[in-house]
Order: sequence, then structure tokens, then C-alpha cells
Amino acid sequence: MKMDILSVKDLEKHFGGVKAVDGCSISIEAGTVMGLIGPNGAGKTTMFNLISGFERGIGEIVFKGIRTDNLSPFKIARCGMVRTFQIPRALTKMTVSENLMLAPKTQLGERIWDVWLRPKRVREQEMQIREKSRDILEFFEISHLEDEYAGALSGGQKKLLEMARAMMIDPSMMLLDEPFAGVNPTLARKISRYICELHEDGMTFLVIEHDIPAITKISDRIVVMNEGKVMAEGEPAEIKRRRDVLEVYIGGEG
Repeated sequence: MKMDILSVKDLEKHFGGVKAVDGCSISIEAGTVMGLIGPNGAGKTTMFNLISGFERGIGEIVFKGIRTDNLSPFKIARCGMVRTFQIPRALTKMTVSENLMLAPKTQLGERIWDVWLRPKRVREQEMQIREKSRDILEFFEISHLEDEYAGALSGGQKKLLEMARAMMIDPSMMLLDEPFAGVNPTLARKISRYICELHEDGMTFLVIEHDIPAITKISDRIVVMNEGKVMAEGEPAEIKRRRDVLEVYIGGEG
């Protein structure tokens, strides 16, 4: 029996008098893909921000047995949960390779005394990190871009760069914010394949997406949010049959 890697209980976030997230509870089993869908303004991105530490709210968030609802984003990432953004946040004046090589934690070269006293070990670790970055770039099929400035990449390539950078810290869970948005169909299929391959290797995912066919194809379970609340949860085939979900998306009697 799989254990829950993430548990969210009674999560709330208010912006003035508006409840963006209103008492939401979800749990995600390790090694599964959970889709998070809902109309615009449903509270999906706020939920992501709360789980990843970019917003503070009320409620309990437990990741791999650790309370993370009061941790900063970088500490949550060090626990093994990383996220991407709907609009990628690449370091545009650095190369693709440099973006990846910044990600690993506890690099010896960050400490000046190690640079002076252990230069050989610093160089060895840097070579290991560079090799790892090349392997990851090859997995995402963008190794030919390693010396390009991140700012020169297309929107889709920046999404791949964000996923590649996240992989540099060996996460056990990734939160993807609309990975298929704004990319061409060919790249969308590639991103879907990358997610499925990482999933097969044991990675856990929570994915926000508006492309319903795409998210139902890759998800084990789907959570539907509306007006800040969780209104439905189940397997993709079950969610697609629910009349209330159809009404939220297309109105009327669906």
C-alpha cells in the first residue's frame, strides 16, 4: 500500500474579504500524478503557492512527514518538493547550463574556505554537477541549448528548462503550473512523455492544467476546485462523467 507523500488539511487563504482557498483538504500518494483543475479564479494557483511556501495561509501541510506550512520556499525545495511557474522564471542573463548548475544544494564552491583549502574537491564536485546537468538536458532533449542564454529561449523551451533545473536537486515531488499552456502540440506531447517517464521512475506530481484531455491522460487522480473549494476528486474517467464538473466548465446543464 502506497503512503501519502503530501497531506493538506483545512487550508485557507484570504485576500481581504475574498476566500481564495476555503478549507481545502487533499492528499497525494507517493509515486502518483494528481491533476488539479478548475475554472479561472477557482483558487488553483493560490493552492500551489501555499503548498510551495510562496504564500502563507491557515491550515496544515505535511510533506514526507514534515510540517512545511511555515517553511520558506527554499527550505521546502530542500525537503524534496519543487515547483515550476505558469510563466517560467529563468535567469535570463545566464546560460542554460549555468541555470542548472546553480540549483544543487550544499555546493563546496559556495564556501570561500573550501575554494582555498580544498580546490581539488571543489573542481571534482563541479565536474560532477556539470555531468549531471548534461544528462538532464539530454533527457529533456535540449542539450543543444546548454550554451545559449536562457533569455533567448522560446516559451516552451523555458518550461523545459524549469523542469530540468528542478530535477537538479533530485526532488521526490514536482508541482507543475500549467506545463502545457502556450506551447505547440508537438512540445506538449513531449512534456507529457517526460512527465510519464519520470512518473514511471517513481516521481510524484501535482499538476495544474486547463487542457482537460491532456491532464486526464497523464493523471492517476484529479481534484476539481471551484470558488476556492474542492468540489470533486476521483479517477479521470469518473471526473469526466460528473455533471457538476461539466456545469462548472461550460455552464447550464452541460
